[in-house]
Amino acid sequence: MADDKKGLGERLGDAVDAVKQKANEGADRTRAEGHDFKAETSDNPIEGAVEKGKGMVDRGKAELHESASERDAKDASR
Repeated sequence: MADDKKGLGERLGDAVDAVKQKANEGADRTRAEGHDFKAETSDNPIEGAVEKGKGMVDRGKAELHESASERDAKDASR
């Protein structure tokens, strides 16, 4: 199949996408840590719960970015 072989430009694009996804993953994990810190240091239990929730969302987004990065890296090597 002709679709199985990608040109250099397409593979380079996939590699760039993988790097972007890794950067986004790192940013999400950093934000999650910040939310966790705020949750632990908050005097208000509602604010603490909200911050924990935000941290969970950011960790979930980080996992999605990690998966996308792995997929893009795999595509770049084809």
